[in-house]
Amino acid sequence: MNSFLRQLTAELYEKYGSNLSNCMLVFPNRRAGLFFSKYLNELIDQPIWAPKILTINEFFKEHSNLQTEDNLGLLFRLYKIYIQKMEVSESFDEFYHWGEMLLGDFDDLDKYRVNAKHLFQNLAEEKAIDDLFDYLTEEQIEAIQSFWSTFRPEKYSEHQKEFVKLWENLYPIYTDFRKELEGKGLAYEGMASRNLVDKLEAGEIKIKEDRVIFIGFNALNRCEMNLFDELKRQDKADFYWDYDESYLKNPYHEAGLFLRENTKRFPSPKTNITFDNIKNNNTSVEFVSLSSEVGQAKYAHSVVDEFCKNSDDALEETAIVLADEELLLPVLHSIPQSAENVNVTMGYPAKNTPVASLLRLVIDLQKSIKKQAGDVLFHHKQVLALLNHQYLNSVNPELAHKISQDILKTNRIQVPQSIIKGDPVLEKLFSPVYSVEQFSIYLLELLQGIYQKLDTNEEEKSLVDKIEREYIYHLFLAIKRLTGLLSQHKIEIKLDTFYRLLDKMIQSLSIPFEGEPLAGLQVMGILETRLLDFKKIIVLSMNEGKLPKTGTSNSFVPYHLRQGFGMPTIDHQDAIFAYYFYRLIQRPEEIKLLYSTQSDGIRTGEMSRFLYQLKYESVFKVEEKHPSYDISLQEAKPISVAKNERIQTRLNEYCGTSYKSFSPSALNTYLHCNLSFYFKYLAGLKEPDAVLEEIDPPTFGNLFHSALEELYKPFDGKTIQKEELEAIRKNKGLLDDVLKDAFRFNYFKLEKEQPMEINGRNLLIFDILKKFIDRILVLDQKFAPFKIVSLEGKYKIQVPIGEKQDRMVNISGLIDRVDQLGDTIRILDYKTGKADLIFKDIASLFEKEGKNNNKAAFQTLLYCLFYDENFNPGLPISPGIYSLKEFYNDSFDCILSQKEGRGKAVKVEDYKVFKEEFVDGLKVLLEEIFNPEIPFSQVENKDICRTCVYSEICHR
Repeated sequence: MNSFLRQLTAELYEKYGSNLSNCMLVFPNRRAGLFFSKYLNELIDQPIWAPKILTINEFFKEHSNLQTEDNLGLLFRLYKIYIQKMEVSESFDEFYHWGEMLLGDFDDLDKYRVNAKHLFQNLAEEKAIDDLFDYLTEEQIEAIQSFWSTFRPEKYSEHQKEFVKLWENLYPIYTDFRKELEGKGLAYEGMASRNLVDKLEAGEIKIKEDRVIFIGFNALNRCEMNLFDELKRQDKADFYWDYDESYLKNPYHEAGLFLRENTKRFPSPKTNITFDNIKNNNTSVEFVSLSSEVGQAKYAHSVVDEFCKNSDDALEETAIVLADEELLLPVLHSIPQSAENVNVTMGYPAKNTPVASLLRLVIDLQKSIKKQAGDVLFHHKQVLALLNHQYLNSVNPELAHKISQDILKTNRIQVPQSIIKGDPVLEKLFSPVYSVEQFSIYLLELLQGIYQKLDTNEEEKSLVDKIEREYIYHLFLAIKRLTGLLSQHKIEIKLDTFYRLLDKMIQSLSIPFEGEPLAGLQVMGILETRLLDFKKIIVLSMNEGKLPKTGTSNSFVPYHLRQGFGMPTIDHQDAIFAYYFYRLIQRPEEIKLLYSTQSDGIRTGEMSRFLYQLKYESVFKVEEKHPSYDISLQEAKPISVAKNERIQTRLNEYCGTSYKSFSPSALNTYLHCNLSFYFKYLAGLKEPDAVLEEIDPPTFGNLFHSALEELYKPFDGKTIQKEELEAIRKNKGLLDDVLKDAFRFNYFKLEKEQPMEINGRNLLIFDILKKFIDRILVLDQKFAPFKIVSLEGKYKIQVPIGEKQDRMVNISGLIDRVDQLGDTIRILDYKTGKADLIFKDIASLFEKEGKNNNKAAFQTLLYCLFYDENFNPGLPISPGIYSLKEFYNDSFDCILSQKEGRGKAVKVEDYKVFKEEFVDGLKVLLEEIFNPEIPFSQVENKDICRTCVYSEICHR
């Protein structure tokens, strides 16, 4: 491979020898200068002084007498001038976006040495445009006229009025801004460039080096062009251009748009460097279409791995080029271990970094702060999100987990600051701030604390770890700079404004990565490839819209005026990216161009126009590949779990003297789906804990049960009269207190003395529960007097199974209420959900997956068996269900009834009529559960799976 820089280095050393030390070499980017130094070091056989190597930006900064201010500092200065001239009261965060646009326009204006007074004139009434702009070409004048021709002062639209008002203020803003900066010895890039060229042309500045050699430039702004002109006039400059004849000599090829003019205006010295590589190299070119953005990173992994294993070329001869900088992290995570060294030199959007997400969560946390009874409260969502964030979790994982579990188990919607103790970083994080100064210090200390926690031994750091610390470092500097500028310029802003400003700053910030470019696999953006040549390149995101990038940068200067005054437009951008691409592919031996076919949002999944050009217009022999992945959706295989020895052991834990026992709900679960039974009761798979902001049906039932238990507790073991029930109804304070305690202990999980507030939708639930409890008190008055036998009593029985009836299976449960009405014991179950008071027959209760399976009836009859086996009262035992769905039915009767076909429903006055059949059915059910020959398997009725929490495991 004939590397341009290597050939040029050899020529310059041969031409100048040790006198090369008296030359200055100017490159478009810093990386090219480093490679030049490397190649020069390989050539010399004795020590010499290195030539001065600068980028073009460094050249202007070094020779200008003005110091370049950073963008944020410039914005603060511009803001004060803007609000003064425009007579508006915009806050700084509202101005931020407009300010960046203005800075960009002023920078372009100066870099292209535009007459600002002429540009910002209102030319709607100007009759002598031709005379005013006699220094412009006819095409430029025509572009200016085409814009202003639509403006008629007598017919201004509202938008045109606003535009003209702003437009006429831009020149005063521009001149005052430059005066302000010049007075402080400061400048923005364009201003410093223009100032230098003005002084150079006036003879006020001299370049001390013997020769200035400009290497590898393409599109030149007016300042650069005039700099070249002046140094050429002084016979101090040489110019070397990096191109290929295939696009330079084709007058219609956009890649050579600027170079065709540059090579004529600034011809190169005689050289032996070859410029016909595309025609002669016989390069292997592959187009690879992938089904997703990240899929490209995974494919690049396999390509690099293959290069490493099957190639003798050094790894630094291979480059991964990212047209989309957001693919940097997927690419880094996909680099194979065979690539021992990796060099990253590109910018990465700060908004996509973990530390940016951390800062957004911190801002949300501070916004959610409430104060109650002297304690600071944070919303649980922000607290849990922060505790689970990768940085904070690594700070103190055990404490973060402990606090998270406390929040989940106690259902803390609002988390008090007082429970977050035990680590200085976490304690600092969960502290309220009330001013911009406090918040700034708070953020800086937080980032510093996390940075130190991530600071491991150098040997233990992976590439990704180092990059993570780089993120934190750059955000730390940005926050410090922002705070310093606010203080310096004495701009008072509110905390909310600071939050928004910080977010906007993160959105626009790019984090540069600069590594050791002389070793290892090269990962770079398209801009960093200028002047560099590689044997093997992999370019990702070769999609239209990514390369070339579409869309224009925001600007106050309309397209036609930019065109008229020679400022850059979208046409320039397309030609610039065309050059970057064609220059990149003119010397490699192997090229793989990857693009995504994914189409969503603004992404079309279309390959770049450059690929079409290579395919139909170039001499390259293109091979197209379409790797596919076998993702055919096959029917999920049925899941069946055999009752092996381990499962048999787990089942035996529910027998004999063990404390474990099956509940009626567990048996109902088995009847509903025996695989769910296995997951829940034997495998121990539980739903993840979550904070309930709104009360769900199970919690509603718990609140209802708890409140009724407390109301009836004073009458436990006693007979309750109708008058006493009415007294409870009228005692609204008692009802409120009982319900509040139910909320306190069952929902908020608080101690008695801890403060509690019921609000929002929970207040509506509170009122609904009051109405339901009142209705039960009304219904119970119809039956009074009756004796309360027990409330929420726990009962346990053992059911013998097996051939010898020697395996005793434990079953237990809580009976909501047992009372005695006359000579009948009533077993009552409160149901806040759906419950049918009629069942077909006993056999139907044990049906699997059947619609006739009445869960409530099964459970209540099992409760009857519990009471009978434990107390054998010698009285009829009647099963009853208090179903909230039936409460307001005038003919409501809580007693369970049996009804077969069209026959009349018969109340179950005594469950003993069904006892024998029920116990037999229960034994058959338990025999099946313990039968080692019958596995746990999925249900056939998939409708059952719709609400199952384990449906994802079963792929249903």
